[in-house]
Amino acid sequence: MTLKKSLTLNGNSWQLYLNKPITRLAGISSSEFTVLLTVEKNVLYVKKLPNDEINKYQDMLVKKLIKRGSGYGLNLPLPILELLEINPVTDILDVDVNNNKLIIKKSNTSFDRQSTP
Repeated sequence: MTLKKSLTLNGNSWQLYLNKPITRLAGISSSEFTVLLTVEKNVLYVKKLPNDEINKYQDMLVKKLIKRGSGYGLNLPLPILELLEINPVTDILDVDVNNNKLIIKKSNTSFDRQSTP
């Protein structure tokens, strides 16, 4: 099952909202908000990083999910979006969960936020 998601502006970065059921499918619990981000061929992989393994991945892109409403937000800085060739203003993201990983990529669907009421 693929979810269609858009990004929202959050300071100097863009945020992807993830509801609790999606994070649970990815194996992310309320006690472990740290995730490892990897990019391969315009696809972003988000994997839960257990608290005892954070130091092991200190040279990689490690982020923390932010509590937001009844779910969590994942801040994506512009350099990551550029690697994924995503325009946060017009592009929609496809979000899948597979093998306890979130798989995020640019969707074939897009929209113009300025023309949306």
